[in-house]
Amino acid sequence: MKSAVLIVCVLISVSIISEACKCFVRHPQNDFCQADYVIKAEVLGEKNVTSFEKRYKVKVLENYKSGYTSPFKYSQVWIYTTTSSAACGVQLDIGKTYVITGPKRGTQLTANTCSWNVEVSALTSFQRNALRKGYYRKNCECKIRECPHNRCEQGDGCLAPYDNSFCFHQNAACKQSAYSTSCEWTPNTC
Repeated sequence: MKSAVLIVCVLISVSIISEACKCFVRHPQNDFCQADYVIKAEVLGEKNVTSFEKRYKVKVLENYKSGYTSPFKYSQVWIYTTTSSAACGVQLDIGKTYVITGPKRGTQLTANTCSWNVEVSALTSFQRNALRKGYYRKNCECKIRECPHNRCEQGDGCLAPYDNSFCFHQNAACKQSAYSTSCEWTPNTC
């Protein structure tokens, strides 16, 4: 009987582990450029919509993607996500301020753990400047190529070797060169 219970427990835990959300680590500029919206927002509240979906009421403090389209600065909007982190649901804390990125589903703003959603206090000074000064927004035509296992083949765009990718993620943007049409890491400190 004990072995049957043990087998059931192991099968359940394997099932839970295999259902976990899996995301590739991407440069914030890639997430910024691929997102339908990028905002800085204070979380005001949380409400379950269904047993599978919840929404966060947020006050938009900045719209980094476009100041001329919704969601507008100082408006209050809902951000929809799944209730389960295994299904890539985002957990935001009420009263804290985040940079939230994600896709739109119709007119609804959605967020998931595979997008760049980070508490503002955790941003590096470079990331704060890149958002505020538009380094990410102005350089979406530049491609960042993540290099798993450090196998980087030369080509267009900026290469991010995996062993040093966090340096690039935290301290650099892929920007068009002032002297040519090619893109390069700025600053080139990694």
